[in-house]
Amino acid sequence: MTALLRYQTAILLRSHRWIFPLIAYVLLIAVGAAGSTSLAETLDWSGAMLVPVVAFLTRAMLTAEPDAARACVCAAAGPVRAQFATLIVPLGAGAVVGIVAAVFDVLAAEAAARVPGAGLGGKVTAALDHPGIVAGGLLIALVCLLVGSAVGALCNPPLLRHPAAAMLSTLAAIILALAAGVSPANAAISHTTAQVASPVAAHWPGPAALLGAVILLAVAWGVSVLAATRRDTWSHSST
Repeated sequence: MTALLRYQTAILLRSHRWIFPLIAYVLLIAVGAAGSTSLAETLDWSGAMLVPVVAFLTRAMLTAEPDAARACVCAAAGPVRAQFATLIVPLGAGAVVGIVAAVFDVLAAEAAARVPGAGLGGKVTAALDHPGIVAGGLLIALVCLLVGSAVGALCNPPLLRHPAAAMLSTLAAIILALAAGVSPANAAISHTTAQVASPVAAHWPGPAALLGAVILLAVAWGVSVLAATRRDTWSHSST
């Protein structure tokens, strides 16, 4: 599995399809840091923007590998492991991007204190003094990370193979994931256990949002792996 993950990571990096999602995410979190009034709000925004980023990273991985290379990988490692590796890599890349974004938020957003110290050191100290704010933001980011991966898996090959239909479905699913009340990502962003008006209030996602995101990811990955297994098995037998 380690070799498969290295192989899929190399495909993602060499395809350069990660550049546009990364640039878009950087611009979005910069706008969020400039427009938010507290660190918690900035972390909420950065977490929410992981949904489109991870969805399009997943789409990039599911469409980057040539059919001939895919057939060779499936013959060597099996279609199940090959598909899981294809889904794990963009999820891991999104996690890395989310952690970097959280660090950026701590340094660029409003300090998590009523009377912050001077400079970047004061912001870091304020964040360390209020660990719940960062922890809550990371949990919201985790929910959005899982939802984004599920969206990418459900709306792209092997389930939707037509490029235009897959792209439009991915965009529509991203909007629903962020706006629909039944979405775990929307529920995580909306649910807080503290007063939003306080600049030092931590925003925590509800347990239902986290559980819903895990279930959604499991279903989406399971369906994608099953479809990939049937596709790759049929392609191998036909050749």
